[in-house]
Amino acid sequence: MDDWLLSLLEHDGWGMPVFILVTTLLSGLLSGILGLEREIRGQSAGLRTHVLLAVGSSLMMSISIYAIRATGLVEFDASRIGAGVVSGIGFLCAGCIIRTRNNIKGLTTSATLWICGGIGLACGAGFVLEAIIAMAVAFLFLMGLIIFERFLDRKAPAVTLIADSSLPILSRIQKKAEELDLSIKDIRFKPLKDNEERQAQVTIIFAYKSLTFAVAEFWESFRIMEGVHSATVTGLEKGEKK
Repeated sequence: MDDWLLSLLEHDGWGMPVFILVTTLLSGLLSGILGLEREIRGQSAGLRTHVLLAVGSSLMMSISIYAIRATGLVEFDASRIGAGVVSGIGFLCAGCIIRTRNNIKGLTTSATLWICGGIGLACGAGFVLEAIIAMAVAFLFLMGLIIFERFLDRKAPAVTLIADSSLPILSRIQKKAEELDLSIKDIRFKPLKDNEERQAQVTIIFAYKSLTFAVAEFWESFRIMEGVHSATVTGLEKGEKK
């Protein structure tokens, strides 16, 4: 496949446009697979962002290597534009990272954007088969590790609270976790619509290897807090539920 694509460049006139058409389409399709996974998960950088990034990277790499060389007007270093693309992607990736106190979100999306940039560069250079392999490996790990992460989440310590919606529960959760040096992996908030009183269920999932006594103290502090109607803890070392 790579040889066939590169052979297009030997044709005068239409060779370069067809090469760019094929490589940009392929880079868009390949990166779209990763972007679709992010889109389904409701990430801000979804399908269109990933596709456009890869298509742009592919175009710039093709121009860097083949178009400028074809003119014969200037001396060039083909790696310079590629390096610039990689640096530029870093700024875009940084915009996807959101930090809220001790929680950081968007790192996986930034990584998939970075990979899509590489896929685009590979396609633009004519290495389409290598781009397909890289996409397949990335997608395999992206989807496969979800199963492993869910397994860890089921085993990780978690505290579930039923509290009044008017209670500033999230800020208190963050403050208490910082006091006990606990790492919060995820906070899940669910309003209880069937309840006549305005209440919500909040589930706090901690890191897999959190200290048992710290999680127990966290649970105890909310169990006796005014405005919290129930508090349960699961996933401690002995598997107890309180």
